[in-house]
Amino acid sequence: MNEKTSHKDCEHLEMPQSVPRGLLRHVIPRMLKSRDMTGTEIMQSLHDLTDGEWNPSPGTIYPLLASLEDSGIIKTVKQEGRSKTYSLTEEGHEHMVMVIKKRRGAVGHKTRLGPRIWEKLLDPAERVQFHIHSTDFAVESLKDIAESLKTKDRQKLLKHLQELRNRISSLIDALESGGT
Repeated sequence: MNEKTSHKDCEHLEMPQSVPRGLLRHVIPRMLKSRDMTGTEIMQSLHDLTDGEWNPSPGTIYPLLASLEDSGIIKTVKQEGRSKTYSLTEEGHEHMVMVIKKRRGAVGHKTRLGPRIWEKLLDPAERVQFHIHSTDFAVESLKDIAESLKTKDRQKLLKHLQELRNRISSLIDALESGGT
């Protein structure tokens, strides 16, 4: 099977684009936490962060930047012609911390909702491939960030991974014995 045919055979397993409405309002201040950026740099960063899978248009980005600026979350720190460079304000930083504490679970739930619905519509064999792919992605992501974690967070990750290992071992044992 060639690469083109292989991809076509799996098209029905692809997740539709599922960025929760309003997520960008929280993403932009988070991006500006680390450095000042122009609207163009924000769009390019979103493109890069998602390997090109999420490309909000200028018609989405610039009105949102204006709204965030009007609400005091961000401010213009430099303007050259029509190009503005934005920075997170102290108020924006405080707001971001409050939102993270207050809505952490809600944002996580919304970002998982699309994949959960999609998974329910797949046949059992397709679900296996869907979850194997998700697990591979999660493991690779954890490998990438593990080195940058502080000791306390590395220990938490280790504990969670050990618990997962036990659950995976139980599943393997059940499959090997012919049950589940």
